[in-house]
Amino acid sequence: MKPFFLLLLAFFLVVLPDFALAGTTNCCPDGGVTAQVVYQFNAFREGTVYFKNGKHSKAKLNYNYLHGAIEFIDGSKDTLVMTNKGRIDYITVDQNIFYAQEDNGDMELVADFGNIMLVKKTHLVVKGNKTNVSEQKYVANPEAATPTALLISNQGGEFRWQNNTVNPDYKFKTEYYFIDRNHVFHIARRANLLKVFDKNKTALSNYLKQNDINFNEEAQLKKVLQFCSTF
Repeated sequence: MKPFFLLLLAFFLVVLPDFALAGTTNCCPDGGVTAQVVYQFNAFREGTVYFKNGKHSKAKLNYNYLHGAIEFIDGSKDTLVMTNKGRIDYITVDQNIFYAQEDNGDMELVADFGNIMLVKKTHLVVKGNKTNVSEQKYVANPEAATPTALLISNQGGEFRWQNNTVNPDYKFKTEYYFIDRNHVFHIARRANLLKVFDKNKTALSNYLKQNDINFNEEAQLKKVLQFCSTF
């Protein structure tokens, strides 16, 4: 299968130099997860990918909760995800702004506080139980190790889902991240916030002692970052 991916990748690097192929999705997984659930928007919408070199490309875009990434529709009507994300500055779909992250998928902007941004990654995971690994998820990169609960194979020229679990149950999971002035992503944790604002560590530590902040709650994260915006 690897030669097929390499050939297709080379094609898209020539035809669409600012996009690279990572995978295709032609059908939804078993277990009652429908297209309406898999995608954030009810249809692929006109969006723009802005690159760090100042260029930008328009495309039909949507956010896939299983991939945890933005997908685009190419000229052949195939649904693809982007790689080479280090070249991407940000992505817009309607009024929504996404920041591409190579290792952890694409994340939607929640709030921009000037000296730090709060972003979130919402994705579908398989609920853990005694017979499978907790919260397995689909890996978009075909070269990466794929969880045993969600496999993809090329059957008759089409990529199809195979599921080794019996009636898997999916749930939404949201993870929050900080993006600092240097465009570095940090998972939303107390230690990481203190690291980002190291020069103001004393003031921030005192604030955190006086305010019990839950770093998994969006409203409370906004509260502490609003305080950090005063530095």
